Amino acid sequence: MQESIPALTPTDLFTPPGLRPSLPSQYKFSPCGRYVSYLRGSETAPTTLDLWCFDRQQKVHTPIAMALQLDAQADENVTELSDAERAERERKRQFTFGITDYQWVGELGSLALYADGQAYIKQDIGDEAIIQITPSENRHSGFNPSPSGGLISYVRGGNLFYQDIQKAGSEVQVSHDADECISYGLPDFLAAEEMHRFAGAWWSECERYLIYCRNDDAPVRVSHRMEIDGNGSRTIAQRYPYAGEANPDVSLHLHDTQSGHSRKIWQSGLATHDAYLARVLPIADGFCLLTQDRLQQTLVLSAYDFTTGNWQELYRETSATWINLTDDLQQLPGADLLFSSEDQGQRQAIVIGRKDGIRRLQGPSHINQIHCSDENFAYVSGWDASPIDNHLFWVALDGSGYGQLTHEDGVHEVIVHKGQKLFIDRLCSPNLPARISVNALSVDVDGFIAAPSDQPGHHILYEELISEDHRYARFAANHVTPHFGVIEADGHALHYRLTPPAAPQGKHPTIVYVYGGPGAQKVRRDWGTLLVQMFAQQGYGVLELDNRGSTNRGRLFEAGLYKRMGSIEVDDQVLGLSVLTHEPWADLDRVGVFGHSYGGYMSLMCLCQAGKHFKAGVAVAPVADWQLYDSHYTERFMGLPGKDAEAYAASSVIPHLPKLERPLLLMHGMADDNVLFTHSTMLMSELQQLGKPFELMTYPGAKHSMQETHVSIHRFDTILGFFNRTL
Repeated sequence: MQESIPALTPTDLFTPPGLRPSLPSQYKFSPCGRYVSYLRGSETAPTTLDLWCFDRQQKVHTPIAMALQLDAQADENVTELSDAERAERERKRQFTFGITDYQWVGELGSLALYADGQAYIKQDIGDEAIIQITPSENRHSGFNPSPSGGLISYVRGGNLFYQDIQKAGSEVQVSHDADECISYGLPDFLAAEEMHRFAGAWWSECERYLIYCRNDDAPVRVSHRMEIDGNGSRTIAQRYPYAGEANPDVSLHLHDTQSGHSRKIWQSGLATHDAYLARVLPIADGFCLLTQDRLQQTLVLSAYDFTTGNWQELYRETSATWINLTDDLQQLPGADLLFSSEDQGQRQAIVIGRKDGIRRLQGPSHINQIHCSDENFAYVSGWDASPIDNHLFWVALDGSGYGQLTHEDGVHEVIVHKGQKLFIDRLCSPNLPARISVNALSVDVDGFIAAPSDQPGHHILYEELISEDHRYARFAANHVTPHFGVIEADGHALHYRLTPPAAPQGKHPTIVYVYGGPGAQKVRRDWGTLLVQMFAQQGYGVLELDNRGSTNRGRLFEAGLYKRMGSIEVDDQVLGLSVLTHEPWADLDRVGVFGHSYGGYMSLMCLCQAGKHFKAGVAVAPVADWQLYDSHYTERFMGLPGKDAEAYAASSVIPHLPKLERPLLLMHGMADDNVLFTHSTMLMSELQQLGKPFELMTYPGAKHSMQETHVSIHRFDTILGFFNRTL
C-alpha cells in the first residue's frame, strides 16, 4: 500500500528549524571585489548568525567571525537588551541574534562587526584577531563607522560617543543630557517605523564633522497602554504620536572633532516644508538634507556647506496627494546628484545639476531602487514589461537610453559593487525557491549585458533545491504552482496570484489572503510562501490581489485611496473574485478573507461592506480607527483629523460594524506597540454593544509581528479550525 503524502500543518511549518533553510543574508562586496561576505546561521541554530565570506579567486566559502567567539550566540541574551536595542530590533523587524550587522570600511577592507550590544573590528579578513571597540560594562546601539574606518560613533544610555578605533581609551562624549525623553544619534520612532530611516548619525566625507540627530519626545502626549504577558500585566507609559497630535521635536547638530564644539543647524517645524527629517547624505563639501512637510506633499532637497555654514535649496517637489520616500539620493562624480521622482507618474531617475537644473533620464517603465552609478551609467532595479517581475537595468546618465541586465523571469534582488563591474543576484521564481549568484558585467557592441553563466565572473553562491534531503521534500509532491493574471479596474491593471487547492477535484473554498495597503506588494513572480502552500494542501484555494493603492505601480495607481482608505481597496478585492468563476474547483459561496495589520483592517472592511461576497473572515492585529495610528503614516494618506474628519469617520471600521453579519475571528498580540491592542478592545466593545457574535484570540506578550513559535502554531491552528467550521 502506497504511503499517503502528508498535508502541511502549522506545526510542520513553524516548528524550528522550519521547512526551509535560513537563507544567507546581508550579502556585501569587499572594497576590492574579491570577497563576498554574508551572514548565515547553522542547521542547529538558524537564528544565531555568523559572518562568512566567499573568495572569488579561490572559490571557497570560509567563516570569518563566529558568534561563539563574541559570546553572542545565545537567544536568551534578548533579556539583556537595552530599551534602545529593543526599539531598534522591533523597527527593523530583526528576529536574529549573534552577529546582527556588519560593514566593510576603508579602502583596504576592514570589517566592523556588531553583536550583542558591542562593536568589534577585524582589521584584515585573513587576520584571526577580532578587537572589541566598545566598553564591555555597557550596551550600545546606533553604530556608525567613518568612511575610512578610523573612527566610529555609537550611542550609550541615549548619549552619543565616538572614538578612534586604533587608540584605546580615546572615547569622546558628544552629548550629556539624554534622559527618558531626549536621545542623540538615533532615529526617532517615526523616522525608523515609517520613514525607514534607521540612522541618526553620519560622518562627513572628510571625517572632521559628525552630523547627528537630537530627538526630544517631550512634546508627544503620554498615553498609557496595558501590556499583558504570561506573567501578568503592567501599564506602559508610551509617547505615541497619534494622527493629528504633536510629533517629536527633532533637530540636526554638527560636531567639530577638531574644536570639540557642537552647534544646531536644523530643527523640525521651523518652516512649512521641514516637519520631517527624511534623509541625510554627506557629500564632498558638506551634506544634503531631504525634508518633508507635515502632510508629506512637499519634498525639499537642501545642501549645507561646512565652510560658509549656509543652506542652498537644490530641488523641490510637490504633490496633491503624497510623496513617497526612497534611499535613491546619491552624489555623482562631480557636484551633481542622482535622484528619482514619481512626479510624472511612474518613478524615474533624474539628475539634479548644481548648475544646470533637472535632467530626466530615459529608463524602464518604473524604478524601485537606484543602487549606484559610475561616470556613465546608473544601475537601477525596477520593471519594464510587468510589475510582478524585478530586474536590474543600466540607465545612461546622458539620457541616451537604458538596457536590461537580468533576463530570467522572476524577482531579482540585486546588490551592485560601486567600484567594480559586479553584482550579486538573488533570484526567486515560481519554480525556483532561491538562487544567489555573483555576476560580472561585460560590454558588447549593443551595450551592457550581464555575463552569461558559463563565463568567468559568474559564481553560484547559494541555491535552494527541493532535493530528497530538503526538509520540505516530504510535502513537495503536494506543492502547488500558482498562476498569475490581470483584471482591469477603472483603467488600471490589477495583478493577481491564484494558488489552487493541492487536490482540486470537486468543489473547494477559497481564502482571499489580503494586505491591500500602501507601501506593500503581495503579487510577485516568486516562489511564494509556505503559508499559502499550507492553506492549499489543507484544501483551500488562495487568491492574492494587489488592489489600487499598492506599491511599485507609480503615483496614479496609489493615489486613488487618498483620504478614502477602506473603499477602493474593497472594491478591487471584490472584483478579484471574478477570476474564480473560471475555476471548476472554486465554490463561489465559500469564500473567506484573511489578513494581518492593514490586511486585518481590510478583512473587517470586506466583511462589513461586501459581506454578501465573503462568508467568513479573520482579522489579525487590525487597525480599527485611523485616529489611533501614528501621525506620519496616517496623515500621509488621510490628511489631518481636524481638517478631514469626514474622511477619517468613513475610513474607520467602527461605523461599518452594524453591517457585519458574517462570522469573524479577531486576533491581537497583547503587547503590540505598533497597532495598539486598543484597536481590538474598541472593536470588542462596539461589537458587544451591537449584539454581534464574534470569536476572539489574544496572545499574551506578543507584539505586532507575532513571531514566537508557539504563537505562530497556535494562531494558524486556530485560523484553520475557524475556516474549517465556517467555510
